[in-house]
Amino acid sequence: MEKNKGTTVAPKKNADGLTKKERRALKVQEKAKQEQPGEVKKGQQQQEQQSKKAQKTSASEVPKAPNSQLSEKEQRRLEWEKKLAEQKGESGEKTENLSKAQLRAKRRDQQEAQRLAKTNVKPEQKPQEKVIEVKKLPPTVKKIEKKKPIDANRLQIVNHLYSDVPSENKIVNYKNVHPAFVKLGVQYRSKKILGSNTRCRALLLAVKCLINDLQTPPKQEFCRYLESTLKSCVDYLHMCRPLAVSMTNALRHFKNGLHQAESLEDSIKKETLLGNIDTYVADDIDKAGEAISLTVNKKINTGDVILTYGCSSLITRILKDAHEAGKQFQVIIVDGRPFLEGRQMLKRLVQIGINCSYVQINAISYVMSLATTVLLGAHALLTNGYVKSRIGTAQVALVAQAHNKPVLVCCETYKFSEQVLTDSFVYNELGDSDALLSMDTLEESSPLISSRADANLQILNLLYDVTPPDLITAVVTEFAILPCSSAPVVLRIKSEFK
Repeated sequence: MEKNKGTTVAPKKNADGLTKKERRALKVQEKAKQEQPGEVKKGQQQQEQQSKKAQKTSASEVPKAPNSQLSEKEQRRLEWEKKLAEQKGESGEKTENLSKAQLRAKRRDQQEAQRLAKTNVKPEQKPQEKVIEVKKLPPTVKKIEKKKPIDANRLQIVNHLYSDVPSENKIVNYKNVHPAFVKLGVQYRSKKILGSNTRCRALLLAVKCLINDLQTPPKQEFCRYLESTLKSCVDYLHMCRPLAVSMTNALRHFKNGLHQAESLEDSIKKETLLGNIDTYVADDIDKAGEAISLTVNKKINTGDVILTYGCSSLITRILKDAHEAGKQFQVIIVDGRPFLEGRQMLKRLVQIGINCSYVQINAISYVMSLATTVLLGAHALLTNGYVKSRIGTAQVALVAQAHNKPVLVCCETYKFSEQVLTDSFVYNELGDSDALLSMDTLEESSPLISSRADANLQILNLLYDVTPPDLITAVVTEFAILPCSSAPVVLRIKSEFK
């Protein structure tokens, strides 16, 4: 107790760092504030202004320590704080008395100044805006397109197959067309030449006539002039009647040989091209038909009844070779309108001495039970395995499948096409609808002719149909007896050998 008499005790402080007296003084001030709120607000504003000034002065009057005591980083930090304080003070003083609209205008001026500085243009010299004079154009008169009259006798599902040019005036211009092609076009149009093989042979014969008679103008190359002339001739043929698949493949083969002959001498070019045509006819048509005939004859036995449809030069050759081999068999020829091609085949087979029967396609279900094998020709074999042939072939194959009869389609590989069809309406050829109204077997005129003017009667004469591979047993080619699905393989092999 004696030790503490001469010492003074310091006042105790709480956790907030204030003594009792200081806390009492604060409470008194709070009561005074509640009694005089207006005066307190003014005092607060004065205190805030004083604090701002103190911050400015403190920022500007920061005691500079000697360079020996501060590092470079600390010096840079202090300088940066000074600049920020100065900028805040200037902007704060200026923006205190400005409205929002004035601030926006100021920002726009700053942005324009920055853009002008980037383009190295002084603010005083602003680029003048170009005034574009809009010339008034004279009023244009809209052309009124006349809608083509819709023919009531046309079916909408095959409207794309109809030709807009009348059939009578369809062939009017045959300029730069060789006379052989003019004659051939008339024969195609009148249907005097029918069948894929016959049409292809006639086309290649006309090409040979063109090569022999062609005279190259001066300063022109023979092959290129021949190609341009041949194009105009083929366009004329297509205008007369659409080209067959066999004709298209033959022309493609000839053009490939024509491009290869460009490097030869002029005296040899004609002979080379003529030789290529003869080789193509001999190998792809004649020898291919002979190979197919030998293969099918192995499947024909004595006492068989063979059913065929329409007229096919390849089927005629097969039956002729089998008859000459001493085999005794019968043939049932099924025919259909309007061309009635089966009559021509009937004449050929009867002249050879083959026992034949002739029926219309509406009686096929009565004679199919008598047949042992069905042999059919083909216009083309498509990539998806469908067989394109004369109209009615699909019906014959369908009836044969219903009676469990084998269906063999005889087709040379040069008729294979890269087309893909699943129906007869997307791509086909239309015949004359009036041909279905007339019947040459009657002495009197057909009663259907009187209904031609009826608007409710729409007559459709399609020349081809497609037969699905499910209805076909096999396809006989010069290579072997193949399924319909092997068409892409054959096309790839033929392209590799070319």
